[in-house]
Amino acid sequence: MKPLKPINITYLISSWVSISMIFIIGEVVTRFGVFSSLVIVSAFLLAFAVFFVLQRSPFRIKKSSLLGRFITTIRVLEIYVLHLFICGLIFHTAFHVNMYISIFATAFILMICAVYLPKGQKFRQSIKDTRFILISGLAILLPTYIYLQKGLESLYHNLLYYQPQVLNHDSKSLWMLFLIAFIIFLSKLLLQREVIDKYTGQSFYKVIFKFSMAVFIYCTFILAFATVNVVAITQNLDYSQANELFILLVEKFSLAIVFKVFCIVLYFSTLIILIDSLPPILNERKENTFLSKSFVFILIAAFLTVLIFFHYSLLFIYVFFGCLISLLVMAAFIMQMISSLKRRMSLKLKKS
Repeated sequence: MKPLKPINITYLISSWVSISMIFIIGEVVTRFGVFSSLVIVSAFLLAFAVFFVLQRSPFRIKKSSLLGRFITTIRVLEIYVLHLFICGLIFHTAFHVNMYISIFATAFILMICAVYLPKGQKFRQSIKDTRFILISGLAILLPTYIYLQKGLESLYHNLLYYQPQVLNHDSKSLWMLFLIAFIIFLSKLLLQREVIDKYTGQSFYKVIFKFSMAVFIYCTFILAFATVNVVAITQNLDYSQANELFILLVEKFSLAIVFKVFCIVLYFSTLIILIDSLPPILNERKENTFLSKSFVFILIAAFLTVLIFFHYSLLFIYVFFGCLISLLVMAAFIMQMISSLKRRMSLKLKKS
């Protein structure tokens, strides 16, 4: 069966946005200051501009090759570790559930989903639509809700007098953040080229319009979630790691029942992303290896998440996997250049 072509940009945007983005951008703001969100947006805009220029180049990451399969596996493992981490964080912070129980319970739910959920393309499209709707809702409602609880004037006052380091940050660290973000964004866009290619068959103006809308919406999401975490910094919340700030902020400003409902919605949204990210080998029943491959992959991700939960943050995990993927993408690019040069040299030798 041929895959369904996306009829709008929600498919593209939903492949970019995730719940981990809320927590990662919050940690970036905490570590690098208020203007770091603008740095991230600028890095993404530049990465997409460079990717658009490279769109006509013959460079492709062949997913069927050994290196292509390895890069895809690393990318999926990154998504699973990040979002299993968040699932553990939600229940550990909000409901005081043991982190090991919450992570392995989520892994067990994923195993059930891998076996019993439909495997068709229409179902996957509905999952992506649900993912986009949930994260869009959070991006719209959260900043509005938080700023209604805490006025802009008092927020700026608290930043200026009690957290001045958030407003004034070293430019060298911001340039380093820009460079790392640019490399990671560009590598992941190159990895997504097969998906983005589906939009380039239309007229040039339609392609530009759709891409501009997708980039604008994604950047708006980043800035929206960043502003929420700026408020969290001013509240002097007691936390063990920066990733908890976002959850603790909502808890401080909400009634207990509202906070519990919010955490359940957040967990469900994270679970949707995990289901959407099931690797291709898990989406079709193939002989007797289907269950063993899916179970082993999910368990590896769960064990890895448990090992790093109390030692590393989401930002560290994202940068680690992002840099690893970037190096592998660069290696694939160099290998294709070498093979292309070899073909040209052999053709010249034959002609001579």
